[in-house]
Amino acid sequence: MRGQVLAGLATRCQIASLRVLAGSFASRGQRTASAAAAFPGGKAEQPANSIFTSSRQIHCGRWVCRASATAAGQELTINSIKRREHELQTRIGDAVKVADLPGLKQRLAELEQAAAAEDLWEQRGKATAVLQALTSLRDEVAQLERFCGQLEDLAVAVELLEMEGEGEGSAAAEVAAEAASICDALDRALEAWELRRLLGGPYDDRGAVLTIQAGAGGTDAQDWAEMLQRMYVRWAEKAGHTTRVVDRQPGEEAGIKSVEIEVEGRFAYGYLFGEKGTHRLVRQSPFNAKAARQTSFAAVEVMPILGDLVDEVHIPDSDLEVTTMRSGGAGGQNVNKVETAVRIRHIPTGIAVKCQIERSQSLNKARALEMLKAKLLVVAQEQQLQEVAQIRGDLVKAEWGQQIRNYVFHPYKLVKDVRTGQETSDVGGVMDGDLDPFMQAYLKWRGQQQGSGGAAASTATAGPAAGAPA
Repeated sequence: MRGQVLAGLATRCQIASLRVLAGSFASRGQRTASAAAAFPGGKAEQPANSIFTSSRQIHCGRWVCRASATAAGQELTINSIKRREHELQTRIGDAVKVADLPGLKQRLAELEQAAAAEDLWEQRGKATAVLQALTSLRDEVAQLERFCGQLEDLAVAVELLEMEGEGEGSAAAEVAAEAASICDALDRALEAWELRRLLGGPYDDRGAVLTIQAGAGGTDAQDWAEMLQRMYVRWAEKAGHTTRVVDRQPGEEAGIKSVEIEVEGRFAYGYLFGEKGTHRLVRQSPFNAKAARQTSFAAVEVMPILGDLVDEVHIPDSDLEVTTMRSGGAGGQNVNKVETAVRIRHIPTGIAVKCQIERSQSLNKARALEMLKAKLLVVAQEQQLQEVAQIRGDLVKAEWGQQIRNYVFHPYKLVKDVRTGQETSDVGGVMDGDLDPFMQAYLKWRGQQQGSGGAAASTATAGPAAGAPA
C-alpha cells in the first residue's frame, strides 16, 4: 500500500514537472495546442517526436548529456594539464640554465671542502662568510632539484591520466586532481624563485633599517607617518621578521615626527628597498572640524643592516663631524644628564645620522657610524657609483610631485603605485600590511628597467667597499 502511494506521488511529481516544461514552451508560442491536448488529465499518450516523451527517456537523456559533458570536461582537463606541463617544463629548463645548476654544484663542493678545513675559524669573519655562502648555495641547489623532481612527478601523473582517459570512474578524476595540484605547487614555487632571483643585489638578503619622517601636512602628516609605521610593522610580522624601534620622535598633537625601525630577517632589505620614497595620503582629516579633505605626505628611507661588512668600509675621520647631546625621553639620570646621544655628519655629502638608543656615548657613536656607512653605501649604489658631490641631490623629499604611491581614502578608495601601475581598492588590507603585490610588482619593474638600461651589471659589481667615499 505504501509503495503504491509513493509510486503515485512520484508519477504526479513527474507530470507536474512536465506541465511546467509544457508551459514554458507554450509561452514561447511553440506547441501550444499539442501541449494542452497532450495532458488533459495526465493520462494521454505523448507524441513520439515530442520533447515530452516519457519520464524514463527524459532521465536517460539527462544522463547521456551529463556523461557527455563529463567526458568533454575530462578531455579539457587533460589538454589543459598537458599544456601547463609544457609551460612548466620550459620555465624550469630556463631556471636551471640561468642558475647554472652544474656550476652551483661544483661551487657547493668547493665550499664544503673549505668549511671542513681545520684553520677555518682562525679568521672569524672569513669563516662566517663561508658558512653563510654555503647555506645559501645549499638552499639554491635543493630548490632547483625539487623543481626537477616535481616535474618528473607531473610527467608520471599526465601519463597515468592519458591511460585512464578512455575509462570512467573516480580514478581519472583523482589523477587529474593530483596533476593539477602539482602544477599549482610548481607554479607558486617558480614564481617565488623568479622573484627571489630579482633580489640579487649585494645587500638584498640582509635586514633593513626603515626610517619614516612626516612631511608636508602638519598634524595630519604626523598621523600619517604613524599609520605607515603600523603598516610596515604588520608586514614584517606577516613575513616572519622581527622589528625593533630604534628611535621615535612623537608629534606635538598626534602621530610621530619620525621613527626608525630595525627589521631583522632574510631579504628584508631587498623587499623594502622599493618602499623608499614619498607616500601621499588623501582623506577626510580627523583633525579638521569641518572634516575637509586633506593631503598629507611622509618620506620613507631604507638602508641595509651591514653587520660584519661595516669593518670593510673606511671613512676618514676628517670627513666626519661628530656632535654630542643629551638623550630625550625616559631613561634615568645618566641618560638625561650626560651627553650620551651622538650625531655624525658626513661633510662631503651632508648626510647626517643620530643615535640615542644606547646608554653610553661610545655605543651610540659606534651604532651611528654603522648607520652612516649603510646610508652612504645605499646612496652610492643608487647613483651607480658616481662622484660623491652628486649624491646629495638624491635625498627623499616629502612633498607634492615626489610621491611613489598614492593612498586615497576619500572620495573613493584606491592605493596605486605610480611607478609600476599596481593598484587595489582594498585600502584596509594594505594598511594591515598586505604589501606583497606592490613589492613584487616593483621587483619585476626594476628587473625590466635594469634589463633595458643595462644597470644590472653595474649594480652586481658594486661591492661593499666600492660604495664608500674615500
